[in-house]
Amino acid sequence: MPQSISNRIEGDRYTMPVMPPGDTLQQKLRKTIKALTQSAPGRRAAALSAAWIAATGCEANIALYDAEEALRTYRVIESELRAELRHVMSRAYNTEPHSATRTNIATMVSYLEDLERQAIATKPPRNRRKRSS
Repeated sequence: MPQSISNRIEGDRYTMPVMPPGDTLQQKLRKTIKALTQSAPGRRAAALSAAWIAATGCEANIALYDAEEALRTYRVIESELRAELRHVMSRAYNTEPHSATRTNIATMVSYLEDLERQAIATKPPRNRRKRSS
């Protein structure tokens, strides 16, 4: 199982990583979305990586994607900010001239859409057993 960034910073692989406060995550993501929006096509790789790390807490290498860690981090971020990130990445995909970066953007958007579905999914109602008296 890949080690998330927060695991590497906070200690061994057996302890639960300490997540930064929600405000810190949101500020970091706002900055990275702005950088991604302003980055020129063909030079988006660094801004894209920063936005991905801020949104998911996972490493920039999407081959090392940790869905559980990503969902934990993603749920902390405001829904409007998450929507803005997905929208900006979709626009970036349409204007990106490099096919490798376009492929990464498409994969990241796909993962973000999955995270969004999981983040807003309601839990099924618990089945309560009736007591027989």
